[in-house]
Amino acid sequence: MLNSSQKAHARFISIIEGSMATVWGSFTGGFGGNSYLVGFFLWLGASPFVMSIYSALIPLSSVIQPVSLVMARKFTSKKRFIFTFTTISRPIFFILALTYLLPTGIKIWVALLVFFFIETLTSVVGSPWQAWMMEIVDPQMRGKYFGIRNLITGFVAIPSLLIAGYLLDLFGKGFLAFSIIFAIGSIFGVLDCYSTHLQDEDASSKTPMINMSAIFEVLKVPGIFRSYMIAISLWIFTMNLFGPYATVMMIDVFKYNYATLGLLTMVSTVAAAIFQPVWGRLGDKYGNFRMLKLNLIIQTLLNIGWILAIPGMYYMIPFQIFVGIIATAGTGLTSFNFLLEIVPNFGKTEAFAIYASITNLASFFGNIISGFLFILFAKTHFEVAVWVLDAYRMIFILSVISSLAMLRFVFKLKR
Repeated sequence: MLNSSQKAHARFISIIEGSMATVWGSFTGGFGGNSYLVGFFLWLGASPFVMSIYSALIPLSSVIQPVSLVMARKFTSKKRFIFTFTTISRPIFFILALTYLLPTGIKIWVALLVFFFIETLTSVVGSPWQAWMMEIVDPQMRGKYFGIRNLITGFVAIPSLLIAGYLLDLFGKGFLAFSIIFAIGSIFGVLDCYSTHLQDEDASSKTPMINMSAIFEVLKVPGIFRSYMIAISLWIFTMNLFGPYATVMMIDVFKYNYATLGLLTMVSTVAAAIFQPVWGRLGDKYGNFRMLKLNLIIQTLLNIGWILAIPGMYYMIPFQIFVGIIATAGTGLTSFNFLLEIVPNFGKTEAFAIYASITNLASFFGNIISGFLFILFAKTHFEVAVWVLDAYRMIFILSVISSLAMLRFVFKLKR
């Protein structure tokens, strides 16, 4: 067992590791994609439907977590498992830029395959990492600690995103530009791996990290875990009908450059960073589930903002502030902390893997269907002053209506 000073040291190193990982994700989009990575695939020549495939690959990489974790039976150390797979995935992101050199007919598909490989290795460490955090962060301080940790990593993301956007515009938004930012991200990926190597872990347990029989046993345990997983998956499915099209719309319709995209991301990130500790303390005081339900309803209604969106910064900057406060900070933190509360006492890693698999399967189908919806509404175009009703906004309208309908299943749950 780790003593209190070792746990404190582990929590401190975790903040450093998270900061390095944040820079890696800001420059590469390795944590579920970002606007720069969307721009990369559009630059390669991806169509709107191919972009829905790109967006669907992100949750698909987590759907196969239980299968991927079979190999984890050989590991008795969460730290060693995480270090092994991050050492493979973090430093190699620069390879993605090299796919541009391939023949036109295959470059996009090879790029998607490379991206999917990296995302799979990135996602497979998520469940062991969550279980590891439960060992070093005591329940009574989780809201406060993760709020502060996310505050720090949020402020680290701000200059990272701005610098990445500046470099993309400076070097021409092409092969050289993407090669540079992906290479910088890969360097910080190496530093992230080294930080993980320094972190403390309870070495007293030598049992296999994954118990395969427990993967399905956790679903039989009485409690809210299974019902919540199903209910939130329905909401996630409808929310992901958005696909990647908010970012695609900003690039293709609003014609934002990367500096503008970086500015908007920075504004959202600053708002999220400031409010992370606020949501953490509110969750500790009033209960994470109560705060989660509040955030879910506001986030769903907030997506109406994408339906009404116009290119002007006087609209987009305040809108992105609210996105950061609610979607990034509120829903992200309270859902994570609530999940820590309700996972079964045994088989935590297995429970996290099942949860990630089911919720991301819902996200996968939502993104795939969004591609077909875009094809269905491709010819839609109706202008009202500066606002346009097009395929993007038709998809957004369907997503908001269906998401509001699915929320009732979450609100029916009882602790």
